[in-house]
Amino acid sequence: MGNLGKIIFNAVKKSYAVSADGVSKMPKSTKFDLKNPYILEALPEQKIDEFVKFDGKDLTTVCEALDNRQIRKGFDSGELQALYKKAFPNIKVPTDVNCDAMVYLGSLPESIGSKFDAHGLAKMSVTDQLKQLNNLLTNGIDKTRTFCTAPLVAPKGVGSGLGTSGSAYRDGSFILVGDKGKKLVDDGIKHVIVNDAYYNIISDLQRKFPDVNFVRADEAVNYFSKL
Repeated sequence: MGNLGKIIFNAVKKSYAVSADGVSKMPKSTKFDLKNPYILEALPEQKIDEFVKFDGKDLTTVCEALDNRQIRKGFDSGELQALYKKAFPNIKVPTDVNCDAMVYLGSLPESIGSKFDAHGLAKMSVTDQLKQLNNLLTNGIDKTRTFCTAPLVAPKGVGSGLGTSGSAYRDGSFILVGDKGKKLVDDGIKHVIVNDAYYNIISDLQRKFPDVNFVRADEAVNYFSKL
């Protein structure tokens, strides 16, 4: 999106009067409103439908999300189908997959794991988890929607207010992890722990998204201990 967020924000800002000291009188609670002619004029032609999901959201939050979104070219539908065949040559997804993260991350020390903000892709089918990973790495995390995160390893007693049982979920195919000491939603996805269902497509993921570090779940303890 480039600096589209800034362009939209400045367009709306100009629609409000300026006080004697040069400060805009635009309310802090201003919403992203597709009926606003200033917003419509700032949007790319013939792509208005792509912004319907932002309608009614906080203007500042939407504009920041548009400018901070990482632009990458992800896998298309044909490439995803090829990845499924590579991961599951027998077509059917085995029932005993995605156990390694549960086993190996249990030995990651709290003093290390608590420094990494994370989000486990679970609660959906194994195939949908790859689609969701592709979407998040291609378009970035949508900051206008709730996106729950938790420590990779939560300190004891932490969890009731995180939307998870404490640590980030480990029973899915992927765990998204931020930089050490930084928030996943604010600073983006820096590492992805790949669970055993998709071990044999890690090289494909790494080639497609070279600025993200992909690590096998059974090697995650050593990997994060060195960071």
